[in-house]
Amino acid sequence: MTHTLLVLSIVSVVVTIVAVILLLVVLRHLRRSRQEIAELHTSTGQAPTDRTTGADDEALPPASPEDEEPAPQRTRQVAVVVNPSKFDDVAAFSHSIRTVVEYIEGTQVTFYPTTEEDPGRGQTRQALQEGADLVVAAGGDGTVRMVASVLAGSDTEMAIIPAGTGNLLARNLEVPLDDPAEAMTAALTGQDRRIDVGWLRHGDSRAAAAAAAEQIFLVISGFGADAEMIGHTDSTMKKRLGWIAYVLGGARTILGRSVDVVLDFPDGTRHAHKARTVLLGNVGKLPGGFVLMPEATADNGRLEIVVAGWRGPAGFSQVLTEVVSPQLVPRGRFKERTRLSSMDRYQATEVRVATAKAQPVQLDGDTDAEATHLIARIAPGALHLRVPSGTEPAET
Repeated sequence: MTHTLLVLSIVSVVVTIVAVILLLVVLRHLRRSRQEIAELHTSTGQAPTDRTTGADDEALPPASPEDEEPAPQRTRQVAVVVNPSKFDDVAAFSHSIRTVVEYIEGTQVTFYPTTEEDPGRGQTRQALQEGADLVVAAGGDGTVRMVASVLAGSDTEMAIIPAGTGNLLARNLEVPLDDPAEAMTAALTGQDRRIDVGWLRHGDSRAAAAAAAEQIFLVISGFGADAEMIGHTDSTMKKRLGWIAYVLGGARTILGRSVDVVLDFPDGTRHAHKARTVLLGNVGKLPGGFVLMPEATADNGRLEIVVAGWRGPAGFSQVLTEVVSPQLVPRGRFKERTRLSSMDRYQATEVRVATAKAQPVQLDGDTDAEATHLIARIAPGALHLRVPSGTEPAET
């Protein structure tokens, strides 16, 4: 009997979901039909009439501009900035994407391969000059970062076809990871979303950092052990093992020493720490389903800053436990007696970080020169992305 009730309950839920979907489809088509009728009457000089309320054939007053919904904008020209090193068969990839775009939009698609000399910026600028109104970054987080560095602050739409090791921004925005055609479909049929962009400057002094050119990051930037881990990860292992290669590369960073770090915030507060790494996050979800920064979302207008330090493998295991299984972290006096690590979190629109000993810097997994000073800020809603339907913005 219980089994029968369970089956009936499941069938009822499925039927309800299907009914809601069908209702939404009908309402969408009804709205489009009304728009088309209104446009037809406008083009013929006639006012639309309402035949659904029982009214006579007298004309209704014209709708005010505030009442009119803008017609959906169709994509006219798609540009795909593709990193060839991320695809085993670039020709097959291109054919698949071209088929999707022509089937859904019936429009033109042009491919712009990246090179070692130009990993995406020049190709994106060329695509804009040639009239693209949707620029798709096909590659890893580095390719996404280069394309976004050109499009940030503009109204040109961007989408992602993930094909890297981490694909962290795509994971956090629920973009399909393993099927380029599905990711392209999601971009064309999905929704618009404005996301925040992080900007970072760094140097070997406060003055040098202030004068340095800003570099974009969309996921996580920082310096210390995380950048060391990325620098120690072999590129061949990344292709073979994916994000697990970072774990192996990180084994060499466990034994390093913490350094004195000072954080300054716009409200005038200052915090000093002993730390192995300082992370500046725009999003917080990692591969494997782990969440490093629970409060970091792509559109909340804030950076989440994590300052972590540890002593030896035992201390590192405590940090790892706090990320993977927070419920297992000791509490109370036992925590204080056994604590070999620290993890402090802040949220801010801007932060300045200083340390006396130069540390390696990374932006979204791309390592950069060493620095003693970082200046980071968030630019709210600076990037116009196409994401899968149903991806909800953060509540602020």
